[in-house]
Amino acid sequence: MSLSVLARPRLTAADAAWVRVLRDRHASGLDAPEIGPHVTLVFPTESTDATTATGHLAVVAGETAAFSLAFRCALPVLDPQSGGTYIYLVPDEGFSTLVRLHDRLYSGPFADALNLDIPYIPHITLGRIAEAKLARALADDLNSQEPEIQARLETVELFHLDRKGPARRLAEIALRG
Repeated sequence: MSLSVLARPRLTAADAAWVRVLRDRHASGLDAPEIGPHVTLVFPTESTDATTATGHLAVVAGETAAFSLAFRCALPVLDPQSGGTYIYLVPDEGFSTLVRLHDRLYSGPFADALNLDIPYIPHITLGRIAEAKLARALADDLNSQEPEIQARLETVELFHLDRKGPARRLAEIALRG
């Protein structure tokens, strides 16, 4: 069983629809599209069990206050495994808070799962495109529109991810710090 910790920021209906349209149009290779717009905080791992992970998540969430985010930049990022390019929507505001939350979560039961080979860039994935030049063109087009997506992160969620079926939420814990 692969476990993952996700942050699903609260978006306005219009912003959620904008992200959904892009994800639907450029969804090739996206995992668990049924989850919707989210920032992955702990990538899928089998390093711990659901009970231990939930306890750890509760402790970290209890030390973390809810916070605001502002996503304003599309960024093409090469996927070294497939050769495709992801389009990330990256926050200006809240970036460092997401990084620190990610780092705190990768302590305790998730410590052995941390992969330092890939830098952590907090983001909402907008799509995946096979050709890097097309991905760059899409990012440039999106950035020329000067996107401004305001959001608020109030909870973190533990998901069970299985390639054979839909993602299943195991826990949702409020940020309380």
